[in-house]
Amino acid sequence: MGALLVAPIIPQLMQAFAHVPGIEFLAPMVVTMPSLCIALFSPLAGMLGDSVGRRRLLIWSMAIYAAFGVAPFFLRDLWAILATRVVVGVMEAVVMTLSTTLIADLFRGETRDRWLAAQAGTASVSAVLFLMIGGAAGRFGWHGPFLVYLFPLVLMVGVIAFTWEPSRDEAAGEGEGEEAQRPSLSWAGFPWKFMLGVCAVTLFAATMFYTVQIQLSTALFALGVKDPARIGLLTAIASLAVPLGTLSFWILSPRLPLRGLMLLEFALLGVGFILMSHAPNETTFVAASALNQIGGGMILPTMLTWATRGLPFAVRARGMGVWQSTFALGQFVCGLLVPLIGKSVGGILPTFQVIGAASLVAAVLTLVAMLAAKGGKPQSIAQVSL
Repeated sequence: MGALLVAPIIPQLMQAFAHVPGIEFLAPMVVTMPSLCIALFSPLAGMLGDSVGRRRLLIWSMAIYAAFGVAPFFLRDLWAILATRVVVGVMEAVVMTLSTTLIADLFRGETRDRWLAAQAGTASVSAVLFLMIGGAAGRFGWHGPFLVYLFPLVLMVGVIAFTWEPSRDEAAGEGEGEEAQRPSLSWAGFPWKFMLGVCAVTLFAATMFYTVQIQLSTALFALGVKDPARIGLLTAIASLAVPLGTLSFWILSPRLPLRGLMLLEFALLGVGFILMSHAPNETTFVAASALNQIGGGMILPTMLTWATRGLPFAVRARGMGVWQSTFALGQFVCGLLVPLIGKSVGGILPTFQVIGAASLVAAVLTLVAMLAAKGGKPQSIAQVSL
């Protein structure tokens, strides 16, 4: 929500604050600043969640998130707006880390994987709605979409009414013993080697995923689509492919090895990017974007379920914080990297070709890894020992 709701109004922000030096970088920062804060503060959110519990922190963070999220509606100074986006990002770090941790706490095995995939799919559908709302609200000015940040207050009531704090005794059901039941801020026993591997792949995947999520409105503007509402609608149509990708993960994950899933996902992302870069009109562009987003919809639950299976109860929240930090860092990297590449290659559409080539290289490397390991027994994501 933090990024996608505001993404359709980036062109309007650039026009409204054209007098501000460096606006070509600062306007996208209104979208991506929360992601930097998520990257910085998610591990801290996880530490607090492991130490004092998940639910109470989640409720308070949702309230603060709503208050600072709506604040730019009343502001007219770009730097003040960026300051509120910092607070939004910190609170979003807590919300995203602890909500995912709660799911991992309350479910096991393949059931957990399916709930995490459902979470990703629901988030994708919600993103489509927020994109459409953001584009429509943008017709009334760049400040309009920020009113939608009042909606988390409704969700907060749901969290209060329908959730509970999971007991640490549940860790015994996962074979973690008494040690897992004692709250601690210590990182002893944290699976660093495993998480470094997961996070390296996640950072690259997140950069690919968020490139379309954040830059689609700018690309449509470059293709001649000027109406914010239409930009929001077309972006939403392309984003409908994300839950389709999540559904594909749901079907394929018990059947394909982990590397097989990654090969397919990086290939879809890469081909989609390259087709987008050569699209002659907005219709072809949106179709290519949808292909790309199928890959994006698959890769998010792939990375997420891969990570959760290697995290015991005692360090699960901070592990989710590290993973969420990495995924959010990809969003921030995207916001900086894409304009830099664009300046070198001459615009947003040629940039998609460069990024698509990088994704196809990742697919080839994944294929090489599969062939190198062909003597071993293929493992589905639900069978990987993490």
